[in-house]
Amino acid sequence: MSEGVLLGGLDIGTTHVKAVLCDGEGRVVARAKSPTPYGSVPHTHPADGLVAAVLGALAQCVREVGRAPEAVGVTGMAEAGVPLDADGRAIGPVRAWSDPVPAPHAARLAEAFGRPQLHSLTGVLPSPKVPLAKWCALVADDAGLPARMRTWAGAADLVAHALTGEVGTDATFAQRTMAWDPVAREWLPELLDEAGLGVHHMPRVREVGEPVGRVTTEAAADVGLRAGTPVVVAGHDHLVGAWAAGVRGPGQVADSMGTAEAVLTVTGEPPARARAGAEGMSWGRHADGEHFIVLAGAASSGLLVEWFCDRFLDGVQGAGRYEEFARLVATLPAAPCGPTVTPYAHGRSAPRPDPGARFAVHDLRLEHGPAHIARAILEGTAHQARWMTDTQARLCGGVAPGLVTLLGGSTRLTAWTALKAAIGPWPTRVCAEPEAPGLGAALLAGRAVGVDGVSPVAPSHPVVPDAATAAAHRAHHRDRFLPLATTPTAPAGPPAPTPRGSAPAPAPQSPVGLEDRGSASAPAPQSPAGLSDRRSASALAPQSPVGLSDRGSASALAPQSPAGLEDRGSAPDPAAQSPQGLEFAHPPGTAPHPEADGRGPASGSLPPTTAPHPERPASSALGNLPPGAAGWARRPPVRAARNDDPDPGTANDPEEPTP
Repeated sequence: MSEGVLLGGLDIGTTHVKAVLCDGEGRVVARAKSPTPYGSVPHTHPADGLVAAVLGALAQCVREVGRAPEAVGVTGMAEAGVPLDADGRAIGPVRAWSDPVPAPHAARLAEAFGRPQLHSLTGVLPSPKVPLAKWCALVADDAGLPARMRTWAGAADLVAHALTGEVGTDATFAQRTMAWDPVAREWLPELLDEAGLGVHHMPRVREVGEPVGRVTTEAAADVGLRAGTPVVVAGHDHLVGAWAAGVRGPGQVADSMGTAEAVLTVTGEPPARARAGAEGMSWGRHADGEHFIVLAGAASSGLLVEWFCDRFLDGVQGAGRYEEFARLVATLPAAPCGPTVTPYAHGRSAPRPDPGARFAVHDLRLEHGPAHIARAILEGTAHQARWMTDTQARLCGGVAPGLVTLLGGSTRLTAWTALKAAIGPWPTRVCAEPEAPGLGAALLAGRAVGVDGVSPVAPSHPVVPDAATAAAHRAHHRDRFLPLATTPTAPAGPPAPTPRGSAPAPAPQSPVGLEDRGSASAPAPQSPAGLSDRRSASALAPQSPVGLSDRGSASALAPQSPAGLEDRGSAPDPAAQSPQGLEFAHPPGTAPHPEADGRGPASGSLPPTTAPHPERPASSALGNLPPGAAGWARRPPVRAARNDDPDPGTANDPEEPTP
């Protein structure tokens, strides 16, 4: 039953909230968006304001079409949320995923339980953004909170609650809390106890397509809906967007391109968990509730395009910036023809996590100009995406991807998508629907009214590279990019002078968030599994001075606040900082990278890792963890950063790029 049906999808992003209406075949007939509201306290959203913005966008679509949808689905950013009291009122503001305050609590969880063990069981690595760390911080600040709190509501759950009066969530949101077992599909009481909470404080996790509730009479009148309309919490936006784009079966890959970039691979079973953790990647259920995914990201993707436009296209505003950027890139041949960029503005979260990695322009010669740097930025980010994809393939059984789908705001730069297709040795296509997460939420909600939520797929088109150009780029990936990217980071020199008379840069803010990793001032000690501990610090590592470093690097340029290419992944509050260190580096003469021997994604070696976490006994999910690990949240609290402190540990979450 899809004829004549109308479905609504809501997407709560870091920068914008969006609404779409589509028919049962997935054709979008209306769309609207508005800025995501932020509170006066950093890293917060006003609960009422957030709900009003989302429902206002939906009401605009309903007015445009002149008809209410039969079902509504809600997706959005993970980790953001707020406790609700017994009357369903928010206790304080919505805490953004980027909030650095829980950093000491995340570190304590890692110390008490072990990073590899937590990752193996829950699919995520400890970081300030995970709700479990947020809950610990909230209870440490207010010991009476558990008694007043009826339930936790994520951002999508909060909107569903406003429409229905009921609270519920989806498994893909639950698995981002670090208190949910994605395999057993259950909350973990031992971990909830760390915040003084119990399973009764958690929202009920619904099945895929199962309504949280139905639109109340009051909400129907406010928004223009029909009372009784089912509302579905569809899940984590990256997963829902990938599902809408047709990334649904094992071996299929979604590359979500925006200010930051997220790459996910679908698999039939959990990936090699210990190895995934060592590579800085998370894992969990897919939006369909059946398959699994492994997820990684790069914080510096579209962010570097913004950096270039700020530095080299001064005075060009609006869409003209991207048109001029594209024009510059188009002046060069399609094959590699200039510098090589290692695209790490704030360190690398995956693969081989390295918080000390920096944005560097290698092999820059006197005959090169801005066009070469612009092109090198696109190439470097495309090489990084291929490296993440190859690594995920090894984690998921060693089979090369059958298809890679590109989606997100950055796909508007066709030179970029062409490079992705040339560098990656697999079929590549571009999703043509800019609001894939909202469309996916609408289609998944269709299951509640008998619409087949599996068949419709967002339109896309293939990208087929020239064979000779592809061969040249793939050789460059093997022989130049990977050796450069995996060269150990040299110690930083004294701070670089600030150019152009600008003020000293503040401590870096999380630009978009890419994988469970806090910003750090210097490379942090490594855990036994090869993971960076990455505890928070208040300042970046100093950059090399003007002049040549031991690698021939030049000084860092002063950071600017980028505008962001599109939505989810633009910096929330305050704006993201641009790269802290642009190095113009000469070839270090490294040997070829072991993963770059041309034998495909299954080849190469991974860093040493600990053994996988043993299967837990039936009686306790954490029965093998250190004695006395539970209950620390009720001890004297560790100091958490004040809201007016420089952001010491904002997680660069790979799951918040702009789709």
